[in-house]
Amino acid sequence: MSRIVTNSSAITVYKNYSRANMSLAASAERLSTGLRINRASDDAAGLAISETLRAQVKGASMASDNIANVNSLINTADGFLQNVSDVLGRLEELAVEYGDPTKSSSDKTNLSAEFDALQSKAVAILTGAKFNGITLFGGSLGSVTIDANGTTESITGLSAASASGVIAGATIGSVANVQSAIDVLSTMRGRLGASQSKLNYTLIGVENYVENVSAAESRIRNVDVAKETTSFSRYQIQVQASTAMLAQANSLPQNVLSLIR
Repeated sequence: MSRIVTNSSAITVYKNYSRANMSLAASAERLSTGLRINRASDDAAGLAISETLRAQVKGASMASDNIANVNSLINTADGFLQNVSDVLGRLEELAVEYGDPTKSSSDKTNLSAEFDALQSKAVAILTGAKFNGITLFGGSLGSVTIDANGTTESITGLSAASASGVIAGATIGSVANVQSAIDVLSTMRGRLGASQSKLNYTLIGVENYVENVSAAESRIRNVDVAKETTSFSRYQIQVQASTAMLAQANSLPQNVLSLIR
């Protein structure tokens, strides 16, 4: 059609040029950011899903830190309990030695003095031991959040009330009382160790969860560089071809001049 007021061919070519140019700009943005979704309009549903997954990853990662911190606390608590166990071992030695009939009254007085001092020390450790300003054996540390959904895991073996009472009630004249204190403390350490073992298995699960959810979020949100590079090259060629054709389309009305010469 030989019309010069409306150049339909140029309009069509420009439309295709604009689309190719927009696609090229979007592809360049994806390659430069490393993200397939840079704004909600890129993939509204994908963005919503990936944001949920991203929040889960952040929550689970913090839960992993929680467990690691509690592990540090348990290790510290077990260190204090080992100290108390050593003291109780010495108390048993003193109680057995106190039953030696060859010991004089002066000897037994000295044995009792050491027994009382170590007994007080053992009780003081159980009542005064702290971690980051928190009393370890005060019974206030009951649970820890272990996942992004707020699930908690109980911590057992940190309640030292019964152990403190048995140790405080032990006497140098009764080996059985000291052995009872050792049994109570050993049970306490066993429960604490079981709590830590349980948390360690939980930590493995949380780390696996973070790994797999991160991978799922990445598949939605992040760009496949190899695939996007191919698209980028295609858009480049389309823009270059559209630019050339736009120049040709703009020159078409000039052919009408040959009709009016």
